[in-house]
Amino acid sequence: METVLRNFGNSVGLVIPKQLREALHMQAGQTVQLEASAQGLLICPTHKYTLAMLLTQCDASTAMHDDQLAAWNDAPAVGREAW
Repeated sequence: METVLRNFGNSVGLVIPKQLREALHMQAGQTVQLEASAQGLLICPTHKYTLAMLLTQCDASTAMHDDQLAAWNDAPAVGREAW
């Protein structure tokens, strides 16, 4: 599929045709990651997960083993966790 680069003020923009946008589940205003590759420009959608989305993947009925729980509790903070 071919498209044209267009000037938008001091920037250059790329119009992604509706058919391709819909196939990739992309929409206007969505953040994407741009990467130069050997084949050209790679455009990947970024995913912003909410806590609710992540928790739906967890099985709360499955208990952690004691060694896993100890490793979890003894691990140093990596980000801005507060206990």
